Amino acid sequence: MKRYKTLLLLFILILSFNYIYVPSVGAYSYGDPGKEDFAEAYKEIDAYASQGDWELAEAVFETYEKEFDLYFKKPKELIDEAFETKDLDLLLGSYQAALALNIERRLHFAEDSFEEYGQAKLLLAKARGTYDILHPLAVEKLGQDQTEEIYKAFDDALTALGNPGLFGIGNKEQDPETFKTAIELIISLTAESFPLPNDKEADESHLTEENLGIDTTLSDESHPFWLWFTIALATIFVVLVIVQQRRKKKMS
Repeated sequence: MKRYKTLLLLFILILSFNYIYVPSVGAYSYGDPGKEDFAEAYKEIDAYASQGDWELAEAVFETYEKEFDLYFKKPKELIDEAFETKDLDLLLGSYQAALALNIERRLHFAEDSFEEYGQAKLLLAKARGTYDILHPLAVEKLGQDQTEEIYKAFDDALTALGNPGLFGIGNKEQDPETFKTAIELIISLTAESFPLPNDKEADESHLTEENLGIDTTLSDESHPFWLWFTIALATIFVVLVIVQQRRKKKMS
């Protein structure tokens, strides 16, 4: 029995460390959960269209057409026009505006989900993943200092989320005011840098009730496998202890 206790405690400690520990340098190395595929597709579309291969560029775009229909209707209208007229500047500018809109959308829901740590952290990561695609362009528009300020705002927002820890271990308090200030800076700078081409309402947010949709799959991703695995191990440990105690009582 002692051997089982030791092994289970070791597993719990290791998995707890993995869940709680968030390195400052790699704070956003979320891997696949933080990756926005439609944002990554921008690089392919840019490469194909810039080389004059409009058919391949449009084929890549059509893969994500449903997302554009749901969340980015105004950019999509301009992108469709760009493919018809083979207007590279219109295509890229409209797609960049969609990426800025996605950052705003993700951060909006991260704020709404502030009390749900896993959900808010994932949404923040999705926004960060989208900004990673825009970053080289943002450097040209804003300069290195302001683009690094955006990255710092992402880091500040993540820190402000706090951390519920695991079983109360590693708990960190939340800071909603810092979070709000950080995401407002990100939204302001990205929206200002990547407006819709020829948009008469460029000074207004293009986040509307129609494109406030959120992926239902996010709720599944907000409960990491390792967390549930750790809980399962802890449950097994408790059951083994109870069984052992009952055996001792019977023997006595």
